[in-house]
Amino acid sequence: MKYILYIISVALITMVLIYVGYIKESLLPKELINVLLKKSKKKILSYLQNKKSANILELQDIIKDVKGRVWWSKRQVKVTEPEKFVDLVIDDLYKNGLIKIDYKGGIKVINLVE
Repeated sequence: MKYILYIISVALITMVLIYVGYIKESLLPKELINVLLKKSKKKILSYLQNKKSANILELQDIIKDVKGRVWWSKRQVKVTEPEKFVDLVIDDLYKNGLIKIDYKGGIKVINLVE
């Protein structure tokens, strides 16, 4: 009887660990994108604190090759197309009220809200 309880407890613990692994694996892409977004926002905000304004091309150069990973996975993501990703970052910063967008000569100029 004692051994049957051990076998059942080991089986239950194994099932729970496998289930947690599946959940983490399914949430991994979202987590990686969130980490990448946070790192990119942090870099852009620190650049804007020093320079006060920047155009899209400068911001693309800043976030180019930004890498992100979570501590529980070996997988890693990297910004390979900064032209597309910078728009996501700017939209998020604008929605949060951290930046303002001006147009000068048909070029987007990003300013830090003071």
